[in-house]
Amino acid sequence: MPEFIFTAKTPNGRTVQGTRFAESEMSLVSALRKEDLVVVAVSPAPITPTRTKKGKKVKTKDLAIFCRQMGAMLGAGLPVLESIQSIADQSDHVTMASVLREIADDIEAGSTLCAAFGKHAKVFSKLFTSMIRAGEESGALPNVLQRLGDYLEAKDAMTCKIRAASAYPAFIAGFFIMAVAGIMLFLIPQFESIFASFDMQLPPLTKFLMATSRFIGRYLIYEIVLAGGGIYAFWKWHKTPVGKSTVDGWLLRTPVFGKLILKAAVARFSSTLSTLMDNGVAVVAALEIVGETAGNAVVKAAVDNVSVGVINGSTISEKLGESSVFPKMVVSMVAAGESSGNLPEMLNKISDFYTREVDAAISGLTSMIEPILIVGLGAIVTVVVLAIYLPIFQMATGIE
Repeated sequence: MPEFIFTAKTPNGRTVQGTRFAESEMSLVSALRKEDLVVVAVSPAPITPTRTKKGKKVKTKDLAIFCRQMGAMLGAGLPVLESIQSIADQSDHVTMASVLREIADDIEAGSTLCAAFGKHAKVFSKLFTSMIRAGEESGALPNVLQRLGDYLEAKDAMTCKIRAASAYPAFIAGFFIMAVAGIMLFLIPQFESIFASFDMQLPPLTKFLMATSRFIGRYLIYEIVLAGGGIYAFWKWHKTPVGKSTVDGWLLRTPVFGKLILKAAVARFSSTLSTLMDNGVAVVAALEIVGETAGNAVVKAAVDNVSVGVINGSTISEKLGESSVFPKMVVSMVAAGESSGNLPEMLNKISDFYTREVDAAISGLTSMIEPILIVGLGAIVTVVVLAIYLPIFQMATGIE
């Protein structure tokens, strides 16, 4: 949750300044007006750097473990401060322990749990702090932490599966490039010197491979610089909003990986929105958080459009139906959930369905990639063998 600096005046004209956490500037202004304060100015507070930059990154799995531990301690009746201090003392994660000690100090100084977590935005996401706030306000913090742990574990499991599915073809592609580079830079030149000692006409395939080998070897430094510069330029462009949106759109349209990315995005959208709404987070605030955690610029734009529509009086299903991103089945199930008044449960069913779809897609992708890679490697070996052995066969025929 962001922090804001405000300046206001009391009914007797006294100027009051301070900082406070709020969902937005408008929500802070509304809260201050309820306290009979006249707001003069509101601005985002500068982000205070935390010590997380110097330590090991806190991963989703670490956060899930923390939620489990914290939920269990609070459920057993331990106070919040004592629970956080105990977890910090027992943690082997240096960064996590340091952050928890800072949170404990803030709570001891009178800060709320949500505000203390909100100071460490690099570790605890907006989704995390929003659910903590909902748990504090509802008095069901132990249950909220357990559900948050479930959500983080499921998210981490899906992320690991997708990374594993993409790492395998990336490794094989790298192996292919290294194999072809080794053949072109080392193997072909050796045979070229051998064939040059014989005054003979080489087959077109052999001539082509030798010419390609000479070109690669002659301009190797320029090729490396050009490839490195191209990768760096693409990386910088991808960091821009236009670049990210364009690349994410390409990814969704790719023949094989596009469907996998879309199914994972729909599962993440459904799971996150269900978790937030089920724990008392307002629909508009939940949609804003879901958009930030979408992981794809195209999906984020679609969710942001849904959020704007809900503010203007539309239903979630109506705005989802206007988007080309979400499948019709998702729109229909969301509409059914809205009609029955049980949208979080329906979103959970959508998430479960698409999580299974992601698992099936990953299994199918792995089984499909293996024969393709075998055929590709066999084709490369066949071309090289033919290019090398055709001249040898010619020499053998000439000797006879």
